[in-house]
Amino acid sequence: MPTFRTALAVTLTLAAVLLIRAPLAIAGTYTVHTCQTPTGTWTGNDGWTSATSAPTPGYEAGSNSSCGAPGSRLTLRFDSPTLTTRAGSWLSLDFLAPAGTVIRSFVLNRSFSLGWPVVADLADRPYLLQVWHGDDANTGLLDVKKPIQAGQSLVQALPSAVSGDRGSWRSLHVGLACWVLTGNLDCGPFPAEVAISRAQIGLTDVAGPNGSATGGALAGSQPVRGLASLAVHASDTGGGVYRVALTVDEQEVVRKVLDDDGGSCADVEPGNGDAYEFGSPTPCPLDVDGSVQLDSSTLRDGPHVVRATVEDAGGNEAVVYERTVVTHNAPINEDAPTLSGDAYVGSQLTVAAGQWDGSPSGYDYRWLRCDAGGSACAPIAGASGAGYTLTASDAYHRVRVEVTAANGSGAAVAGSAPSDLVADVAGRTVPPLGQDAGGGAGATPRPPGGIDGIVNPLAQLPGHVANGADATVHARITVAFQRGDGGTVRRVQAPQGRPLTIVGRLTDASGAGVGGAELGAAWRVPGRGWVARPGVRTASDGRFVYVLPPGPSRDVRFTYFAFSDSRAVELSNVVHVDVLAELAIRADRRHVTGARVVRLSGSVDGGAIPRAGLLVTLQGWQRGWGWKTFRAVRTDSHGRWSTRYRFRLSRGRFGFRALLPHQGGFPFATSRSSGVYVVVS
Repeated sequence: MPTFRTALAVTLTLAAVLLIRAPLAIAGTYTVHTCQTPTGTWTGNDGWTSATSAPTPGYEAGSNSSCGAPGSRLTLRFDSPTLTTRAGSWLSLDFLAPAGTVIRSFVLNRSFSLGWPVVADLADRPYLLQVWHGDDANTGLLDVKKPIQAGQSLVQALPSAVSGDRGSWRSLHVGLACWVLTGNLDCGPFPAEVAISRAQIGLTDVAGPNGSATGGALAGSQPVRGLASLAVHASDTGGGVYRVALTVDEQEVVRKVLDDDGGSCADVEPGNGDAYEFGSPTPCPLDVDGSVQLDSSTLRDGPHVVRATVEDAGGNEAVVYERTVVTHNAPINEDAPTLSGDAYVGSQLTVAAGQWDGSPSGYDYRWLRCDAGGSACAPIAGASGAGYTLTASDAYHRVRVEVTAANGSGAAVAGSAPSDLVADVAGRTVPPLGQDAGGGAGATPRPPGGIDGIVNPLAQLPGHVANGADATVHARITVAFQRGDGGTVRRVQAPQGRPLTIVGRLTDASGAGVGGAELGAAWRVPGRGWVARPGVRTASDGRFVYVLPPGPSRDVRFTYFAFSDSRAVELSNVVHVDVLAELAIRADRRHVTGARVVRLSGSVDGGAIPRAGLLVTLQGWQRGWGWKTFRAVRTDSHGRWSTRYRFRLSRGRFGFRALLPHQGGFPFATSRSSGVYVVVS
């Protein structure tokens, strides 16, 4: 217990304390309620302890009580009816700020009854109430009360409050003592009491939390669907880790408590708009693992910038995750549509829509007329229902159907396998001699499948040589990208310069593999046509592995000619890779003073940059505002750009990053650089 001094020293010290209060720089503040909140919610007295001077035999030792139940109060009391209180004896209630925090403000609702009895040869000292911060009441005194006249009592009933703010203190104390600086005898026997019915302590958390994403669908590289989770780990040295928040495209979509720590890490006054009010000085866990979920079905399908931040009990925040996430909640075909019915002129073919994930709300149908090999398909005018009656125009051709399934997030298309060759009214599946099956004499020949440079790999062999074991014109090729976890996907996003693995299988109509077949490959860069590429040979079970070399964004498919004299080609499904161009940003300095100007520069590396350059979007970041677009610049024909930026604020930490939207003529997907940060002082 600190030494109690004279009233004059008390007054001067209090004035000095009120003048010397330095505000904190960057920190968040939260409130700890003791006993009860302003609206009457009981909170207990977590964070408060009590102390007493050493007892002396034959003297009143005093007592204290806690607000351990609703309606109770924190009290200090000397109340023996027979024993006096020795001069200098004291009781105190003490609040110590947790590590990593300081006390910034306080409000104490207290009552007191302080006596100054004068009893001949027994008592002539007053009882004294003091409130102070730190370790010494003389230098940290905030409030002092004592009777102003010997033989009188000073009584203050509730409500009565003492308060202060703009502090930076490690502890706060309330004391009741027998004042040592007056008289020659003791205090009492006379009751003296100090009671606190409610206290509010404002704690400033001087450091933000730390954390990182540890798993979940949002942390993966694949498109997300439905509810997607993100697991995070976070730690804090002050009030503990409080909440995690998710923003999508700069809009907050969810904020939740990571771990309520048995109810301690929860707002005790939820109705007043201040979420940072608790019943404990360390209300939340200092180290926590938790997760947050994003309902991706509420977003449009496509890329979205998703950011996760964790905050401590004082509201300090740290970004633990930020990346572009692709959502895909449109229907996904699981089993292809199937045709039924006899393939001859005058009969009807019907289609079953197949199996779809994503709960489609409806289907649309588009019927296609193909060549005899099942390729070079074109829409049939007016054919849009689930059934189609074959006409004379369909004779000697094959027919297939495309089914479009839609829901609130988008639509997807899946095609059936081609029908059998359609027989004419005479039952023929090939036209009579001299009759053209389509196109007519003089028609401009088109490359098979619309692929420039495509050739039958067995065309140089004479006769009718089979391409693989059990070769068939009803073959089917299915392909997908191989993921690192062993799964497959038909659309991927990859950084520039990375080769990708495509796996596939060539099967006959029954699903059996066609082994030993030579397949061709074809690529299509966005905005250009299909071009044939060297292919691959299937294994004995029809499976194959193809390594797609680094390059720009591309569609890829595979081709199969069943026999050496085949002109019709079987085409696989299309897989697509979105390649991210390399995008960099630099600042000519990381610490700016004086004129507060920084030069930002950067580069785009992707090859084939248009002569007119590319548009690059610049974004800036500052605490409390997040990332905001402030300028667009154009690169030169080599992909380089540069600009100057003048800071409006005189101090702080600011971030910059560059975004390269997808642009026509530049075959790379929307890309984003890492951030560069500059301190202004």
